[in-house]
Amino acid sequence: MKTIQRIVAAIDFSVYSPKILESAAGIAERNSAEIVAVNIINKRLFESIQKEFDDDHLCVFSLDKFILDETRRRTENLQDLLAKWVPKQIATRIIIRGGVPFEEILKVVDEEGADLIVVNSKGRTNFQDYMYGTTSEKIFAHSPVSILSLNLRTW
Repeated sequence: MKTIQRIVAAIDFSVYSPKILESAAGIAERNSAEIVAVNIINKRLFESIQKEFDDDHLCVFSLDKFILDETRRRTENLQDLLAKWVPKQIATRIIIRGGVPFEEILKVVDEEGADLIVVNSKGRTNFQDYMYGTTSEKIFAHSPVSILSLNLRTW
């Protein structure tokens, strides 16, 4: 059996994110593996903000500055989560990207040579997810590596 050397933890900053990191940390500790914490700035967010500002001709908006500021903010938030939920002896890295979440997560898996993805399966949360599937469902359908899916919802 192949040992796990690199784990991609898909972090969405929901209330479930600490448990994702805690679970990934347990596996990483037992396998001397690295955790790559990944967060994706959804392409839909870019598009909706850009459209909002395009409609308001009196306001100047820089999408590049927004992406830079948002990346910085998310990196800081992820650093805080890692410091709190992952033991210091476990190697960690952070990757923040923009795009379609499931596509970008799978690109990171490929580029980083990950052996495992840890993801939350929150389930469908809105009509669009109901019609097209959640990010985790799309990852399940296309992932080339094993997935640990945590159903962390409380009823």
